[in-house]
Amino acid sequence: MRSKTYMILPVLGLLLIAAVALQYGFRGGDSIKVTTVPLESGSIEQTIRVTGRVINDKTVTLTALLDGQVQGMLVHKGEAVEVGRVLAYLDKREADAHLSRAEAIVEREQKTVEQLSRKLDRLSRVSHTGGESRQVVDDVALSLSMAESQLRVAQAGLNIARIHREKVEITAPFDGVITEKSTEVGQWVEAGTKLLTMVADEGREIEARIDAADSGMLSIGQKVTVNCDAYPGVNWGETVHWIAPALTEDETEATNTFAARMSLSADAPSLLLGQQVDVTISVAQRKNTPKLPYSALLDGDDGGYRIAVVKEGRVSFLPVEIGIEDLTHVEILSDIKMGAEVILPSGITLREGDQVTILSGATQ
Repeated sequence: MRSKTYMILPVLGLLLIAAVALQYGFRGGDSIKVTTVPLESGSIEQTIRVTGRVINDKTVTLTALLDGQVQGMLVHKGEAVEVGRVLAYLDKREADAHLSRAEAIVEREQKTVEQLSRKLDRLSRVSHTGGESRQVVDDVALSLSMAESQLRVAQAGLNIARIHREKVEITAPFDGVITEKSTEVGQWVEAGTKLLTMVADEGREIEARIDAADSGMLSIGQKVTVNCDAYPGVNWGETVHWIAPALTEDETEATNTFAARMSLSADAPSLLLGQQVDVTISVAQRKNTPKLPYSALLDGDDGGYRIAVVKEGRVSFLPVEIGIEDLTHVEILSDIKMGAEVILPSGITLREGDQVTILSGATQ
């Protein structure tokens, strides 16, 4: 009977051979077959891609200004309203009664002033001809002065009653949309009770949360491309106009982010408040600059990067300094000859001086 050890050894040998073949690639004799790309010149744009949402800081909470019962609720959530429109009102009866009383008092005091004014004018003319004593004239003049003071007090009371009456009605402070309704008809409320929340039509913008690691790349005035799933194929441009001065820690994701805000111009489609959009921020651009695919980069011994080029049919490593990067390519800042054949390692382990054969049609 054959030992199990002798049966296992051939299998292990085959696995070892397969691993070596995978490690060192497909070789033709001592030559490694590789794919290359040329170092090319072209445009490259570095961007930050984030998700934003439509916001508006011009939001107000409308509260009851008096104690009373809600008698009318004239809007619903999501309704567009114009400035000055009455949105809700409390029981008006007491306010109307105070206003009527104040108007009546003013009317009475005005008549008193008018009567005393006519009397004083008549007595003054008679007094000049000796028909009335000076004391009587002075007494009427004093009564007129007191009546005029009483009229001013009554007019002040009327103004207070009017203000009180105005507070019964809740009106829209600007054009906007009702985003929340907190009370219903019949509810008793105290002064300060929240009734409605509304957001202005003007002042909408886009806010996005950006990773703290990208803070050095963002600046005011950078151009932004925006699109929304609700409008497929529609892209429009905006501009970064505000960057938060401090970071915000997200404890749930253990990340630090900061807020940035972009304009929401007339070029944008009709977006809802709170709607999500995809934001692409252009942070750097280069034209006619040397670039390579990401897959051409290898880790260098000093923590930097290097590339493997084909030189006289053999592998030669060159250290490289990189610049900006986009989704597929990276800028090469080192002085390397344009058109140099750069190897795409694709999992193959390369050594300095290895002989290579470039796969036919692989060079791009």
